[in-house]
Amino acid sequence: MKRFIHVLAGAGILAFALLSGPGPSWADGRVVVYSSNQQAQNDMMAEAFEKATGVKCEMVRAGTGVLVKRIIAEKNRPLGDVALGLGKSVLMNNLDLWEPYRVKDFDAYPAEFKDPNGMWIGKIVHLMVFMYHAKMLPPARAPRAWGDFLDPRWQNKVAFCNPANAASSYTQLTAMLSLWGDNEAGWKKVETFLKNAVITEQSANVYTSVANGEVPAGITMEYAAYRYKKGGGPIELVNPEEGTVAYAEGLAVIKGAPNRENARKFLDWATGLEARKLVLAQFLRRPAREDIDLAGLAPGLTPLAKIKMVKYDEAYWIKKQPEVLQKVKDILLRVK
Repeated sequence: MKRFIHVLAGAGILAFALLSGPGPSWADGRVVVYSSNQQAQNDMMAEAFEKATGVKCEMVRAGTGVLVKRIIAEKNRPLGDVALGLGKSVLMNNLDLWEPYRVKDFDAYPAEFKDPNGMWIGKIVHLMVFMYHAKMLPPARAPRAWGDFLDPRWQNKVAFCNPANAASSYTQLTAMLSLWGDNEAGWKKVETFLKNAVITEQSANVYTSVANGEVPAGITMEYAAYRYKKGGGPIELVNPEEGTVAYAEGLAVIKGAPNRENARKFLDWATGLEARKLVLAQFLRRPAREDIDLAGLAPGLTPLAKIKMVKYDEAYWIKKQPEVLQKVKDILLRVK
């Protein structure tokens, strides 16, 4: 994992260094977006935004950690205008890096997926789901509940990413603790689960290992599993019967953005109805806004209102993160 992070960091620093050189002639007609999204999605969004607005969009891709560190390093002389693809917890924990802007469609987004003062807004929602390989598991033996994975029959048969390496995995783990209790009994169940699980070092390894038939089941994000199912693979999705967690991913205007007006144009466009439909249709990302009919663009996705949710105190788990990750580290050293 360390080597993976170093590669990302190097790539990110190189990209940012290029930005600091002589800029193109459209100094007043561009926006620089620091994005952790996949490059294919970045390219599509940049092209669509340019077509819709006439503003040149420069996408600079790196991992979330690299982006945040760079924005902090540039606080006195910002080079970027927009931070894109950051998780809600990252956006909330770094409010001093953003400046307020209420997008035109602000009211189309639920309160839990936006800052009330417009410091950030969630554009998509990641649901935590189970996925399983239908050729390895008949439906009757597929996982249906978080507690199923405590059964010894799941030993080495469920993939789960190390929560120290992925915000989605940390959310999955703390969803379990929200159900089982942040106490001795709850942590005993977590230890049993971690003992049974095949621990990966990247979240992508969870869904790829299930899709490739290396392990029969995994805990992952909805879009990742749905992509394989829609592509015709033998993959099925399960919304946990005790409930799941919706994790917002969003964007914000970087404080002191050199192209502030174009940054605001980008936020308006990226959170707008047509952009959300485009990203849903091409990349299967569930929109955070509530006025999109999923049936036509993503058949098979259950409307959010019909999915049972875990009672999840995000502020509590953000505060507890260092303690939780240390406990997980200690458990993994014991059981793996």
